[in-house]
Amino acid sequence: MDFFSNEGVFVLYLVCLSLIAYVKNTNSGYIKNILFASVNFNTANLILKSGINRKNITNIFLSLNFYFSFSIFVTFVSVYFFKISDLENIYFITVAAGISAFIIIYLNAGINVLFAYIFNIPDISEKTNYNNKIYYRSAGIILLVINILISFTSIEKLALYSGIFFLGLLYLFRFFRFLKINFSEHRYYFYLFLYLCTVEIIPALYILKILALSINATN
Repeated sequence: MDFFSNEGVFVLYLVCLSLIAYVKNTNSGYIKNILFASVNFNTANLILKSGINRKNITNIFLSLNFYFSFSIFVTFVSVYFFKISDLENIYFITVAAGISAFIIIYLNAGINVLFAYIFNIPDISEKTNYNNKIYYRSAGIILLVINILISFTSIEKLALYSGIFFLGLLYLFRFFRFLKINFSEHRYYFYLFLYLCTVEIIPALYILKILALSINATN
C-alpha cells in the first residue's frame, strides 16, 4: 500500500494529529473520557449532564478528525479488497467517503430530532444524538491510530482487519446504547421501529448493496 505512505496522506495525518494534540492540550483527560464513555453508559450521561465541551472547538476538532480518518480508512479497505489502483478513483473514494459520512450522520440526527418532535420525546433524542457523537469521535481516534499503523508498519493487514473489527464493535455498542436509552426513558415501540428502519436498517442495506455492486464490478 505504497500510495498511503505518500506526502498527501502524510499531510492528512499531520492535520489529524494536530487536531488531537490541540484537544489533549486544552482539555486534559477529555479524549480518555470520550473513549471510556463509548463503553460506559454512566460516563456518557455524566458528560451530557455536565454540558462540558458539548458545542465548542474541542468537539469540532474531534469530529473533523473522524471524517478525515474514516475517509482514509475506507480508501484503505477499497484498495485492499477491491484492488483499486487508479489514482483518480482513489481520490474520489476518499472524498466521497467523507462527504457520505457527513450526510449520513447529520441525516441520522435530523431524523431522530423529527421523530422526537412527533412523539414528544426530546430527552431520548438528545441522549441518542449525543451518544452517537461520542461513538463517531471515539471511532475517529481509533481509526487514526489504525491508519498510521497501516501506512508505516509491516502489520498493515492485521491493522486493517483490526480497524474493521473496532468499527463493527463500536457500531454494536452504539446500537445497544440506543436500545438502553429508549427502554430506560420510555417504551415507545413504534418510535423504536421507525428509527431502526429509517436510520439503521435501510442505510445498512444500501451500503451492502453498494459493496455488492463494487465487488461485481471488480470481478
